[in-house]
Amino acid sequence: MSDRIWVAFGCDAGFAPHLAATLASIVRHMPAENLQFLMMQVGFDGAQRAAIQALAPEAEFSWIDMTDFELPEYQVSNHISHATLFRLGLEQLAPAACKRLIYLDADLIVMDDLRKLWDVDLNGAAIGGVPDPGLSKDIPAEDPHWLEWVDDENAPYMNAGVMLIDLEKVRQEAGFSRPLDIIAEQGANLPYQDQDAINWIYWNKWTQLPLEWNVQRFQLIGQFRQYFSEATLAAVQTPKIVHFTGPEKPWNMEGYHPWWWVYWDALAHTPYFSQVRETHGISRRQLFRVWLRWLKRRPRSARAKGNIPSAIFKS
Repeated sequence: MSDRIWVAFGCDAGFAPHLAATLASIVRHMPAENLQFLMMQVGFDGAQRAAIQALAPEAEFSWIDMTDFELPEYQVSNHISHATLFRLGLEQLAPAACKRLIYLDADLIVMDDLRKLWDVDLNGAAIGGVPDPGLSKDIPAEDPHWLEWVDDENAPYMNAGVMLIDLEKVRQEAGFSRPLDIIAEQGANLPYQDQDAINWIYWNKWTQLPLEWNVQRFQLIGQFRQYFSEATLAAVQTPKIVHFTGPEKPWNMEGYHPWWWVYWDALAHTPYFSQVRETHGISRRQLFRVWLRWLKRRPRSARAKGNIPSAIFKS
């Protein structure tokens, strides 16, 4: 593989603190000098860009302004913003030198070396991903909406928040341009917007990555454990990425997630810790409780690290 590892994000400036936490978690586990970040964004000013780049001064950054990129207009739902569509611009806007990349949502924390993900064999597929346990047709009361547009109902539905992408193949297949066309036609009929559209194009044509690279909220809810495979449950104990899917984000502390702490611990290594606490009214007492919960539920892979709750005492 190339010495340069390309990692892409897509978000607006309002997500800058959470993007910073994700990026800080990446560079905690690997050297930054061979990283090339592609920032598909709108609204980031000079100060925000400088703050983000300071987290990995040895990495290269390309800031791609999505303001003039034509995207379908439609009503987005609940916690999903229009910026989720930015990743579909990678086919057209990523530099020609970028032939393979890792795409990451900015609501996740990386807990291992991304070079391990980069080296996964896609076996000829354009995209590698992990099934979305929250959209499993096996979970009771879930509406498998994708069955309206697929032939093989037994194939898994992919979560698009972590993808390893053969961008050369995507370009050859117009693999992200066609989802844009589907969204323009289907609009709000796709509850998960571009994720639905990507699944529409690549249904049963993507390679499954090791499950540890995208551990999601539904895997952590006890009432659903009976529906998951042993492999899925094992991934919960050895996560390489913890993905805060759904509206229950660690910065708003709505609902409950046993690993919110890993977000706050990463955020403490950015300039945004106090800002996020103040914006969302998070007290030190709340953070202390989050840390205690994490100590009880943290994965085996984190137990020997002796993490100190530095964020609780950070001013």
